[in-house]
Amino acid sequence: MPLDNRKRKILYAIITDYIMTAEPIGSRTIAKKYNMGLSSATIRNEMADLEEMGYLEQPHTSAGRIPSDKGYRFYVDSILENYVDRTPVRTPPTHEEVIVEFDEIIKKYAKILANITRHTTVAKMPKLNPDKIKRIQLIPVASNKMIFLLVTDTGIVKNYLLNFCQNIDRNLFEFLNNLLNDKIAGKSEKDIFEFLQNDIRQMLGEVAFIADELIKTILLSLKQLQETDIYADGTSHILDFPEYKDLGKAKNFFNLLDNKSLLNKVLEPEVDFIDVRIGRENKFEEMKDLSVIKTTYKINGRVAGTIGIIGPTRMDYQKLINEINMMTKELSNILSNIYKDEI
Repeated sequence: MPLDNRKRKILYAIITDYIMTAEPIGSRTIAKKYNMGLSSATIRNEMADLEEMGYLEQPHTSAGRIPSDKGYRFYVDSILENYVDRTPVRTPPTHEEVIVEFDEIIKKYAKILANITRHTTVAKMPKLNPDKIKRIQLIPVASNKMIFLLVTDTGIVKNYLLNFCQNIDRNLFEFLNNLLNDKIAGKSEKDIFEFLQNDIRQMLGEVAFIADELIKTILLSLKQLQETDIYADGTSHILDFPEYKDLGKAKNFFNLLDNKSLLNKVLEPEVDFIDVRIGRENKFEEMKDLSVIKTTYKINGRVAGTIGIIGPTRMDYQKLINEINMMTKELSNILSNIYKDEI
């Protein structure tokens, strides 16, 4: 049964008020705060109908009503149906004006989004192909320690601290850097594995004692480059919501953020636009009390990854949809400008 205009206005008023106050709303409140030209009794009857239709819930016998997942869904669908993208077109910065460490760019934008919205944001890092090692640099930091710095051709930077059982002559670093860049940079995984398995110890000669640590680090870096990383920011914002003053609910939320495998599935893009999943619309039991607004960011028109906002179902969907849309568009412009030939 479709909602008539009166029921729609009352439902919108209840959702708007509940988003702001987190308190169940009664008919008298709606009659006083919203100029609808309706009596409290009429609004009460309409609210009863909305509850019967599944758009509202009554948490306690004597309390007012709150929106149900179905109510939020009707509200969000109305927002998306009438959504006008007013994101300003900005000239992307030149390559020299940005930090070109891929992970750091995305983390920066996720952090900004978390600060602006005061919600927890999560980002799914992109997997770029091909993703070959462009350069390796070994940097001495102590007589038996060095930093292993790896840069890929897509701008991803990884660094690892290596410890050795013996001291290393600093004069060897130029030889080691040249050797590793010659045998690894720009090479296929097959060639790298062959070098590590058959040649590295022999080529290192008297300093073969560092081979095991180098092999372990190179293999670890290759493995990490193949994995999709999940980054979360603004995790403590959930505690600002009265719904999560309950320690059990808060603990469950933080456990969810620690479950990278689950978040990876939650952030899997299902549509090529803003996607809103409300409460039990989410596929996972851990998300039943939460909503997620997610959308993709792109490089040269192709999907690279996903950014999402996670919070209670009582969230300001209109504001958050605007913010995440603006942020991902700007991120897409910057990444496309930097990585013109990638993905």
